[in-house]
Amino acid sequence: MYIICTVPPAAADTLVFRENAAGYTGTQDSFLQQSAPASGHGSLDRAEWDSDDPPGSGQDNVALVRFDNIFGGGANQIPLGAQITSATLTYDVINEGGVANVYEAAVAWSESVTWNGFGGSPGVQAGELGAFVGNASGTLGTRTLNVTASLAVWSEDPALNRGWIFLPASTDGCEFRSSENATTSLRPTLTVVFNEGGPAPSLVRHAYLQQGTSDSVIIVWRTNIPCDSRVRFGPAPDQLTQEITSSSSVTDHVVTLDDLAPATRYYYEIGTTAAVLAGGDTNHYFDTAPPTDTTPRFTAWVVGDSGAGSSAQTAVRDAMLAHVGPDLPSIYIHVGDMAYNSGADSEFTNRFFLPYQDILRHTVCWPVIGNHEGQTSDSASQTGPYYQAYVLPTAGEAGGLPSGTEAYYSFDFANVHFVALDSYETDRSPGSPMLTWLDADLADTAADWIVAFWHHPPYSKGSHDSDTEVELIDMRENVLPILEAAGVDLVLAGHSHIYERSYLVDSAYDTPTTAAGHVVDSGDGRTSGDGAYTKSAGLNAHEGCVYVVAGHGGAGLSQEGTHPLMYFTELEHGSCILTVEGNALSLRNIRHDGVVSDWFDLIKLGLPGDIDGDGDADATDVALFVDVLLGLDAAPSHVAAADINQSGAPDGDDVQPFVTALAG
Repeated sequence: MYIICTVPPAAADTLVFRENAAGYTGTQDSFLQQSAPASGHGSLDRAEWDSDDPPGSGQDNVALVRFDNIFGGGANQIPLGAQITSATLTYDVINEGGVANVYEAAVAWSESVTWNGFGGSPGVQAGELGAFVGNASGTLGTRTLNVTASLAVWSEDPALNRGWIFLPASTDGCEFRSSENATTSLRPTLTVVFNEGGPAPSLVRHAYLQQGTSDSVIIVWRTNIPCDSRVRFGPAPDQLTQEITSSSSVTDHVVTLDDLAPATRYYYEIGTTAAVLAGGDTNHYFDTAPPTDTTPRFTAWVVGDSGAGSSAQTAVRDAMLAHVGPDLPSIYIHVGDMAYNSGADSEFTNRFFLPYQDILRHTVCWPVIGNHEGQTSDSASQTGPYYQAYVLPTAGEAGGLPSGTEAYYSFDFANVHFVALDSYETDRSPGSPMLTWLDADLADTAADWIVAFWHHPPYSKGSHDSDTEVELIDMRENVLPILEAAGVDLVLAGHSHIYERSYLVDSAYDTPTTAAGHVVDSGDGRTSGDGAYTKSAGLNAHEGCVYVVAGHGGAGLSQEGTHPLMYFTELEHGSCILTVEGNALSLRNIRHDGVVSDWFDLIKLGLPGDIDGDGDADATDVALFVDVLLGLDAAPSHVAAADINQSGAPDGDDVQPFVTALAG
C-alpha cells in the first residue's frame, strides 16, 4: 500500500515506508482465512479480503497491514509527537473485487497469525476493531486510503500502532500485492507528511444532532484533520455561556450536552479550542424534546430511499420545506437507504449529510439501516459507515427499554413511543433477541401512541413485492402480531420505491396477503371525507393500524401492482409529514412538486361528549361542539369527537347523544 499526498511546503518533512526500499524492513501483512483457520499467509506475495471464500461458503478472508518501527528518534523515523499533516496508504489491486471497511486493529498480531490465533477467539471480533478509518477500494490498479487520523494518534502513542484490519463488505473478493511481492515499487507503501504546520481544520460533515431527549442532545461533526472538540451553547446566539470541550484529537467529533431544560431552544457553535468552525448564529440551534407526560403538537419528517444524489432528492427536500414554512419538523425519521449505492462513507457524506445539512443541524435524525447501507455495514458487530455515522441509543437513553445494540432501539417524544427495527441483517425469527426485546419494550411503555418504523415494508406492490420477498414476509408474519397486540397505531417503511398508504387494518399476516376480514375501516380516513379513522383512547390490541410505504424520497420509482390493503398508491417522488397533537395523529404525503396528494387523520376517542379530550364532558365541550356543527372548528380531533353516533360526520343527529353525555 502506498501513501500519496500533496507536495508540502519546504519546511515539512516527508517519509516513505516500503519494504526493502531505502533501508526500511518493517512491513507486516497477511490475511486471515476462515476456510483454512490454522494456516498463516504472511509469506505469500498477496493479501486479500473476501466474504465468500470458497464461493458459496459465506466464509471470510480478512486482510491485515502494519508498518513497524516508523516512530522514534532515529534516521528515517517520525519523531514522537510530530504533527501529522497527511498520511495515505496506497496498495496495488491485482484481482478486482468489492470494497472493504478498514479499521485500526485493537489487538496485537504477527505476520504468521491465523484465523484461529487472532485475538481471543477465532476470526475478528467486534471488540478487536479500533477506530473506523474508511472504505478501501477493490478496483484494479493502484488505490489509496487516507490514514491520517491513525498516524496522528499513533504519533502520540506508538504502542497503539497495531496496523489496520480490512473487513470484506461484499462477496466479491479483492487481492492486492503484499510486502513479499517481487515488484518492490508495488508493495504496500506508507508516505507520511509531518511538521508542515498543517492545514486548518475544516468541516467535512457539518453539525448534526443525535439522541435528542428532554434534557440532552448529542452534537456530531467531522473535520478534515484530527483536532480537539468544543461546543459552546446558550439561550441566544450572543449568549453562548456554557462550554463543553474534549482534548481527544479526532476527525469524528461527538459531544454530549446534558442537564438541559425540556422544550427549550438552545443556540450553539462548534469547533476546536482555538477556532470556531460553525454556528454562533440564528441557524444553529436545537429544541429539546417536550416531557413525555405532555401532549404538545409536534411534527416528524418521514423520508425513505432518498440517497441517490438525484435532482428528485433535492426537489423532495425543497417541497417539504416550502410546505411547512417556519413550522419546521421536530424530528427527522429516515426509513433506510440514505446512501446509495453501497452505503460507503463517501456516499453518506455526499448523499445524506451534504444535501440535508441545513436540516440536520437543528433537527434530530432517527434512522434505520437499509439494504444499501447493509452492503458496507454489519449489524452484528455494529461496524461500518452506517454505525460510524450515527450515535443511537443502546441503553434506553432516550426512553424505552435498553436494546443493547444500535441496530434496533426505541425513543419517546412527547406522548409517542417510537420503535426502530432492523429488517435487513438482524434475526427476525420468533424468539430472537430483537423480537423478545420488542415485546418487552412495548409492554413497558405508558405512551398514548406507538409508531414503529423499519426498512422493508410488510405490505407493498411497488418495486418490491411483500408476498414474495423474505424480509418483507418475515416482518409481516413475525413482527406485526407483536406490534398489533400492543396497540400499534402507525408503521412506516421504505425499500419499495413508491408511496403507498393503507386503510385502518388489523391481523393481515397471511401470505399472500388478502384484505377480507382485515380492513377495520374502509374509508379514506379524512376528516373532510369519509371521516377520520378512530380508535379507543390509550393502547388497545387489534383496533387497527395504518401502514405507509415512503420509499419515494429520491431513488428511481417503479410499481408491480396494487396492494389490496392500500387505500392510496402513487408513483411520484415525495416525503411525509407526520403530525401528533394530543389524541390526534395525521400524516400528509408531500409530493416533489408541492402537491399534498394523500392524507389521513387518526383520532383516539375518550368519553362521549368529551370534545377537548380532557377526560370529561363539560361547558367547554359545549362551545366546541357548537363550533364544530357551525363549521367554525375543523380540528380533526374535535370533529371526530363531535360525531358521537359515528355516522361519518357530525350533524344534528349528534345533538341528543351529546346532551345525554353531558348530563352524565
